[in-house]
Amino acid sequence: MGTADWGTKPRLVASLHLDAKNPRLGRQTMARAPREIIQYLFEHDKAMEVAQSIATRDYFPNEPLLAVKENGQLVIVEGNRRLAALKALREPGLLEGRMYRKIERLSRQIENPNDIVRVPVTLAPSRRATDRLLAGRHIGTPVMAWEAENRASFILDKLAEGYTNEQLHDQLGFSLADVQAARQTRAIADMARSLDLPEEVKAKLENPRAKTFTTLERVFDSSVGREYLKVKPDPEHGLRGATTKAEFLRAFKKLVADVALGKQSSRSLNSNEDIKGYFKSWDPKDLPAKKRGSFVPADIIQGRSVASTSPKPQAPAKKAPSVSNKVLPRDFKVRYGHDRLRDLRDEMAKVDREKFPNSGAVLLRVFFEFAVRDYLERIGQLPKIIKTIESKTGGKVPFGTPKLSQLVPDILRIAKNRLKMTDALKVEKAITYNPSAPFTISELHGFVHHDDFPCARDILQFWKRTEPLFRLMLEQEPGGAEE
Repeated sequence: MGTADWGTKPRLVASLHLDAKNPRLGRQTMARAPREIIQYLFEHDKAMEVAQSIATRDYFPNEPLLAVKENGQLVIVEGNRRLAALKALREPGLLEGRMYRKIERLSRQIENPNDIVRVPVTLAPSRRATDRLLAGRHIGTPVMAWEAENRASFILDKLAEGYTNEQLHDQLGFSLADVQAARQTRAIADMARSLDLPEEVKAKLENPRAKTFTTLERVFDSSVGREYLKVKPDPEHGLRGATTKAEFLRAFKKLVADVALGKQSSRSLNSNEDIKGYFKSWDPKDLPAKKRGSFVPADIIQGRSVASTSPKPQAPAKKAPSVSNKVLPRDFKVRYGHDRLRDLRDEMAKVDREKFPNSGAVLLRVFFEFAVRDYLERIGQLPKIIKTIESKTGGKVPFGTPKLSQLVPDILRIAKNRLKMTDALKVEKAITYNPSAPFTISELHGFVHHDDFPCARDILQFWKRTEPLFRLMLEQEPGGAEE
């Protein structure tokens, strides 16, 4: 049964329930009462902006809420911010403090309160049936993207529900690298929250919009950071210590406090050199000593860590091939296209993305645009695109070259026609402009405008998502205008 077969009809807002398993809520909030969840979504996930839009522009019924029936209740799995906004507008007393005063004013702006008594709801046959849709909408698409820890929770929850690695890849578009990253993210977050820290630091760790974990991840993604902290990646646990737990904890506690309190940020810890300089500034006694020992996150985390659990015993996986540390892998060749593309490819196959993430990000961004433009010209599509743009704007395209954003719709159409569906989905996530989404063209495009620079992991993930398109454009024999 496809989504087109799911029934949609108006439902009473009062009969709809917020999803306690919503990845937006974070693991610390999932057990709270509905009223607390509504307050959380208003404080941390911009539900107030949704409410303001409803109050000033009315509720748009063209995109129904998505529900599943669980324990006799209609639980909204997609559209929780909208549902929270609707419930608060109908009953402002659900919120507290300044949130209450603001929502109460907005509720009085609604001309006809009956318009938000019932809203369209699509009923899915099961929660699992919605997984693909949710993954596509919130991880690298124009819908408000989940934060890193929310993404990790979604991926790991799917594993706990019984998805295999192959199903995660084929059905939801997540690679083994995504799973490893999710385990690492969860491990870092759980370990940090298990530390004995001052209240002001703990508060930062509970703020889902603070970039604390983004910065911590950058340190753990760095080979230099891992060397100083004496840890290494682990496919099952996310991380594994190469020293004793006590040695690691002393350094980890200082690192977490420095980042949470703003003494260090993703800007000051942007490159391997930055991270090296930071650790060299420490008193040597604060750094982990090289001692015989080992630990996994579960040894540190108070309670049970999802990051270190496997829901079902699985057959031993084949050893994954080693991942190149270069911006482009050696096995990627430019067989068709301009000679400059070959030169760029040769240079990028020598650039270490961990040592030179800034150069790698810029080169990859330039290489992508050049490859797209060259490919569209070779298959005879570029002149048509230019003609269409000029007819719409009434003027010539500057320098005869469209912007990359103007070429994306056409290259996406070609990708969907010529690539496997799972590959086309990955490509769409990567090259859709969305500043709030991870590993997209927006991050590389905004490199020179923002402080939060791409890191080695960003470069790798962007390549993994766009690799099918690059190989289509530059390794396969080009088709013709029928593309």
